Amino acid sequence: MIGKCASLSQEVLAALIAPAQTGLWSHVRADSESRQLQSANLTSAQLRSFANFLRHQKPESIWECEGSDLDELIKGLTFETIPAPGNNLVLAEAGTGCARGGQGANGAMWVIRFDGNKPNLLGTPSELSGWIFSIQPTLSHGYPDIVTGWHMSGAEAGLSYMRFDGKSYNSIGNAKLVTDENENSKIVPGQP
Repeated sequence: MIGKCASLSQEVLAALIAPAQTGLWSHVRADSESRQLQSANLTSAQLRSFANFLRHQKPESIWECEGSDLDELIKGLTFETIPAPGNNLVLAEAGTGCARGGQGANGAMWVIRFDGNKPNLLGTPSELSGWIFSIQPTLSHGYPDIVTGWHMSGAEAGLSYMRFDGKSYNSIGNAKLVTDENENSKIVPGQP
């Protein structure tokens, strides 16, 4: 009886959450990535500060990069501005090397707000890995929602809907981006 009730409560929970997942993804466009980020103009002090921050992290927090691999990662970072009204929000992405997957699409990312030269991390590779699929117009605590992608094959990618909770970005939903043989794409919301 207990097993039957537990199974029933999981079905009820899935039925309640599924519409929320579908609604969450209803405004994300599947036909084109809407990235459109501009290069960030960081000062030498900001770049050094972020590099020093990375050097003091545990290797597993940045895809097991250490030693000369970490130096290569730092040299290959790209920095772009994420549009956020009234906030200086920067995306740092790993270039080549230890923090980027073999096919080059999936990699480590950080969302940073600089207070002067000091980097404040709002998102780390533990939540933000893959690539930026889109920046959404919806805001939470003054920061835009971000959709990340994770290439799984030429016809399928995992998507994570990231929202700022006041301290950091966290995934609040998942979906798959599926592309057919005619290059038509659709988003299929994930199960809770």
